[in-house]
Amino acid sequence: MTADQAVDTAAFERRRRLSLRASIIALIIAVVGFPLGMSIGGSDQRDTAAGMLILAAIAGLIACPWIVRAWQSFMRRRMVAAAVAGRSDIRHIDDETPQGASTQVLSSDAFSLAAFLDSGLVEPFETASVDHILTGVARGVPFAVAEIALLDAKGYRMFGGVLASFQLSRPRPGLTIVTRDRGLLGNLLMHAGSGIERLPLEDPAFEDVFEVYGTDQVGGRVILTTTMLERLKTLDEVAAAHGFACAFRDERLLIALNGMSWRCPPWRILTPVDSWIQTYAAWLANLVDLPVDIVHTLNLDVPTAATARSIASAARVAIPVDSSSGQVFSSGLWRLVGEGGMSLIYCASGALFGGVALVGASYGIKVGYSSRLFWYFWGLISAGILYGGYAITLGVREIARLAWRWNAPLRTLKRP
Repeated sequence: MTADQAVDTAAFERRRRLSLRASIIALIIAVVGFPLGMSIGGSDQRDTAAGMLILAAIAGLIACPWIVRAWQSFMRRRMVAAAVAGRSDIRHIDDETPQGASTQVLSSDAFSLAAFLDSGLVEPFETASVDHILTGVARGVPFAVAEIALLDAKGYRMFGGVLASFQLSRPRPGLTIVTRDRGLLGNLLMHAGSGIERLPLEDPAFEDVFEVYGTDQVGGRVILTTTMLERLKTLDEVAAAHGFACAFRDERLLIALNGMSWRCPPWRILTPVDSWIQTYAAWLANLVDLPVDIVHTLNLDVPTAATARSIASAARVAIPVDSSSGQVFSSGLWRLVGEGGMSLIYCASGALFGGVALVGASYGIKVGYSSRLFWYFWGLISAGILYGGYAITLGVREIARLAWRWNAPLRTLKRP
């Protein structure tokens, strides 16, 4: 580490110790306060003291995880910059930087958010919120790597993780997508309804690791050599994300690491910063260096004239970019509640009114209604049954639509 990084490390360690002590004190108050508050009592003064102890315990129980969370936010904001401080080819931009800088980087030749639309890597989105961006020119390759959330028009999160784009020396034909293999059933569900074709791998050693799709069978096989697949496998292992996918499209290598966060795990507060900051810096640097190796490998292959003629430049669309602040209710859970909650209400309402109507129908068939109220009751029963069937059908249809769209970006690709 450089001298500047050593100073930062010392400051990080002081902040870690302070946060650890505060969280332990809050936890002790919570652990001790509850039993003491419940054990004392019997008079007005004791009841007051017991109430104060219980309130203090509740406050400690809430404060303990929030202190750890605040430490995580503090570290993520600063340790990313410290991790790349020794790299002159990497520039760090975070959500505290003026917003124009993020927008400019994410609409450049090296990185265009519009390139991820219809790429088969992410679901359709309208806007983006950014936490951190690493950008620059590494060994002659312009790039940008962003910790980002992609939102639809309603503000629901369609993707949360890391997107990366690395500029190639020349455009590539068609679209070639490499994703993790999800097993026979998982691959079938992910590809169902998509207009892109599966591209079998020549090397059986990678069949259990990757699943490949492409619009150009010949161009895809030219790209995915054994060396290329080895490098992609290494990148997947180093990234250790919940989901890995990449695409070779036009003049870019696009990478999507779903679920990746540059926030350090909460248990890191228990260990000295010196014991893991170097490992973290090396891991973060690999997210840049490994794709650069892939680009250099790919740049050695020169497309034929016939292949080059099939290249069509994609139109660039402006995507609004915002900071991550104010996006508390944009997680996947809120999308599930927002889009699926009303569907469940439809189903529950239909089941309630339809069920009551069926009970009334059963009573009418077995016992019967008086002739004076015959048409009145059977009219209500018919309306209840019709409403129940309609509401349940509508709810099930909306749930099916949500399930069909959920985490299935390949279905956005349609045949021309």
